[in-house]
Amino acid sequence: MATMVVPAAFALDAPRPWPDDPFLPVTSARIAALPAADQAAWRAYWEQSQARFMMLPPRDLLEHTPNTPMLHAPLGASFSVGLRLDASYTWYATEPARLIADRVVAWQSPTGGWSKNGNYTREWLPTDDHRDAWSGGTFDNDSTISELRYLARVISYDNTVPAVRLNRWKDCFMRGLEYVFAAQYPNGGYPQIYPLAGGYHDAITLNDDGYVHILQLLRDVGSREPEYAFVPEAVAARARRGFQLGLDCLLAVQLKSPTGRRTVWCQQYDALSLQPCSARNFEPAAECSRESAGVVKFLLSQPAPSPAMVAAVDGAMQWFADRVIHDKYWDRNAPAGADLEDRPGAPDLWARFYEFNTGKPIFGDRDRKIYYSVAQISFERRKGYTWYCPEPAELAPPYFYWQHKVAKNATGAP
Repeated sequence: MATMVVPAAFALDAPRPWPDDPFLPVTSARIAALPAADQAAWRAYWEQSQARFMMLPPRDLLEHTPNTPMLHAPLGASFSVGLRLDASYTWYATEPARLIADRVVAWQSPTGGWSKNGNYTREWLPTDDHRDAWSGGTFDNDSTISELRYLARVISYDNTVPAVRLNRWKDCFMRGLEYVFAAQYPNGGYPQIYPLAGGYHDAITLNDDGYVHILQLLRDVGSREPEYAFVPEAVAARARRGFQLGLDCLLAVQLKSPTGRRTVWCQQYDALSLQPCSARNFEPAAECSRESAGVVKFLLSQPAPSPAMVAAVDGAMQWFADRVIHDKYWDRNAPAGADLEDRPGAPDLWARFYEFNTGKPIFGDRDRKIYYSVAQISFERRKGYTWYCPEPAELAPPYFYWQHKVAKNATGAP
């Protein structure tokens, strides 16, 4: 179970430097230092990542490629511009939907994945940066998983498309699914970027529910949901194995309190040590409410929860109850120096980050310091990040019914 040693509690009004961060990127040298029994699998992973990186155009060429302006994603469904993942089923059999599918195929990286912010409202051009130096493929901002889900819907809901076009979509989907299989670490985790790009991108990343979205896709493919009936059984079996491995890793990295009680999850974990780690300079290693709410929502959706899953959910729900903030409102656009406002009856809130084991909300800034009030950080960071969130409140109704289901399963009641 993941743990982290932190200094004694600091005064509420005293910003402090981040504690020593145990995170390091995945390297061949670190793999060589692993126990002998683990090295072969990790070495094979590393070599495959390097081989996929070599599929990309030369990095010096990519670094000078002009950027394509990012547009706002329609309907708020994804940063992948033009993907209509909330459209009616009949829409996926229309020519506009087919045209977007053609563009998804064109924007696929040679690695099999997709970079983020692909603009599917137009054709891909040689000057576009979807194969850029930042990413030969990523799961960040719903990338890759959204493209695969979109292709599956166009493939499955359209029985009239010519075989040549349909097969092109299927081939693209299968290459993308193979990319998902390849990106999974031997311990079941997933990096933010694959092929590995170094830095915090190598960390096992739960940020913005990216990890959960991967597991949801593997679950749906593995269970042969109607949208994925075209996937061969042998491939679906690989998805089932990947799902279970990823689920086991997710449960393994859940934090524990000093008394051994399960609590919640961090945004990122070191890929090799499974220790909590930081990401961007304003994202410290911490107990994280928003991403943990996404994990719990995912676990609540599983049809037959194991005892380990039950313990994980119960521990996280107790953690949420212990840290809820009542009758407060947060305005991210408030002037500098403004903190939470008193507002009786306001929806419950949680800080996004909490200091390990103390229950204190913490906040980061670009100076790589930890602050104990959102009013202490710069206006740019206060306005540009979700420091408070309501998502854990949405778990109460499904958790209530889930508890009854677990109790029935335990007693064998019909």
